[in-house]
Amino acid sequence: MRGMEMPKLDEKSRLTLPSRFRIELTNDVTVVCEQERCLSVYPREVLNRMMNPIYEAPSTFRQVREYQRWSHSRAEDANPDKQGRITITPVQRLWAGLDKEVVVIGAGNRIEIWNPERWIKYAESLDEKFADFDGEIVPRTPS
Repeated sequence: MRGMEMPKLDEKSRLTLPSRFRIELTNDVTVVCEQERCLSVYPREVLNRMMNPIYEAPSTFRQVREYQRWSHSRAEDANPDKQGRITITPVQRLWAGLDKEVVVIGAGNRIEIWNPERWIKYAESLDEKFADFDGEIVPRTPS
């Protein structure tokens, strides 16, 4: 998913998913809180595949338990209604600092929902970070 839109939350804290993203987010989505204080909306099957190693990891490891708690306690499954709206919970709005105005960006296998001021500041930091981009994002594993 690619692109950026600036929709508004309605009075019931519903976000109408921008039309460019609806094809991939037609039903069975999950809204999760992300590390950068934004929200992500994943097709549920994509998120489940991605999280499978965490689901299968032994809960005897503290870091596994903590991450499962951190990520799942604020995650919400949603099904967009006929108008393509999903509800953003109060906990999620607080986490991401969302009011009425939001920025929605395509981020590959998901969309992200940002507070506009946070997005501008974060995007500027990315502009600086990638100004001298050398083409390597994922660290290479030793041979």
